[in-house]
Amino acid sequence: MNTEKQSDADADGADKNATVALDDAMLATVTRNQALQLCPEQRMRWFYLRQVNHSELSRVARDLDELLDPNNDTKIIAIIGPTGIGKTTLATNILTKLVGRFTAQRQPHEVPVVYVSAPANGDKSMSWKTLYRRIQAAAGEKHIDLQRQTQVSEGEMHAVRGERASLAHMRETLEAVIRKRNVRVIVIDEALHLLRFDQNAAIMDTLKSLADIHHTKLVLIGTYQISPLMIEYGQLARRSAILHYRRYAIPQKSNPQKLTDTQTSFKEAIVRLQAQWPCTEVPQLEAVWEALMNASLGSVGLLKSQLLQLASLQMRQKGEKFDVKDLQRAIKPPKQLRMIEAETLAGEQDLIGACYGDADLGSEEVMKELFAKLKGTGRG
Repeated sequence: MNTEKQSDADADGADKNATVALDDAMLATVTRNQALQLCPEQRMRWFYLRQVNHSELSRVARDLDELLDPNNDTKIIAIIGPTGIGKTTLATNILTKLVGRFTAQRQPHEVPVVYVSAPANGDKSMSWKTLYRRIQAAAGEKHIDLQRQTQVSEGEMHAVRGERASLAHMRETLEAVIRKRNVRVIVIDEALHLLRFDQNAAIMDTLKSLADIHHTKLVLIGTYQISPLMIEYGQLARRSAILHYRRYAIPQKSNPQKLTDTQTSFKEAIVRLQAQWPCTEVPQLEAVWEALMNASLGSVGLLKSQLLQLASLQMRQKGEKFDVKDLQRAIKPPKQLRMIEAETLAGEQDLIGACYGDADLGSEEVMKELFAKLKGTGRG
């Protein structure tokens, strides 16, 4: 595909994305009663867009807000969680808050927040060129593929023809864009793709240098597989932080008379989803909340994906009547759940003592004594 055709394809893709974003923005304002008047496809999209704010999501968003303060020395922040935890919802929540934070003082030419997904293009190694190009495009630089290197010869500037831009040149261009657009935060989703066949140290060296370009902070969002990037690279420990987006813990022995805080939070999330059910007939999800918590391993994101499937299957039924057999199809089978759970347990173990807020200052008694001293009421 030549450059002109590629540019046309990119423009068409941008138009389609803009249309989808516009449709989503309109759907976000629709009430449930209004949504029930829509076609099944639009109703499913409406239900997909419903965000369920819960305590774990709020905690991660609050901690991230603290770490993004420009007056601290943290440069790279990794948000790590299990498969299906709802990182897309988290990313949307983060972007909404970041845009709101910078809107008041933003100049017309500035793009304070940039969001991209790490490329998964099948190459033998991670394509830094593709990542740099995506960041530039997200920062508002147009016609990147038409830009050429230039050189000055005999007092005149000439375009360098017949050569592809080198990685070093693209990096220099990206640095200029970040400064010109005054980019403060770069969010890289699907950070797992950064790991393709590269050494962790080399990856983190590149990311660290990217964060050092300007007053810029990097936010990486990914599964437990990116944990080694943050844990094994000691040189970055002083300037990095890990936020663990945890699932809700399922107690080994459940007491129906006294629910734990995590059980209560998860049940509340189910109640909110039930109130937004996209079919006229609403299954009583709240009545089986404990079974749903076990079936989703305490992950609200995995719960939402399974309920999406359940709603889709219900819409196929005559009169959209709820059928319990659809629940069996929507819930992940035991073998898949065990695989997800094993990966989650291993990831949780790796992050013990490595996350923001996990500092070990001693026993509870020692903590009380330290607090008393800090308040000026303790001995010594």
